[in-house]
Amino acid sequence: MLISLDRNTPAAVAHEVRTVGGVVEAYVTMGEFDVVAVVELNGTKGFPAVAGAIRRIEGVTKVSTCVVVQP
Repeated sequence: MLISLDRNTPAAVAHEVRTVGGVVEAYVTMGEFDVVAVVELNGTKGFPAVAGAIRRIEGVTKVSTCVVVQP
């Protein structure tokens, strides 16, 4: 998930994102997005709940989902 913030605390947000169920990694990035979270779920039905939990973290303004499909 690609996460945008409204303030300059990406390390603190990445730390909190790591506590969300389904999130296996969260990285601070430079560029259009401030944090990238790697989420592993069985199927795609759980992504809205994970995105919602991330959106509730203080400072998060936008969460975009990019699903990687391995053939």
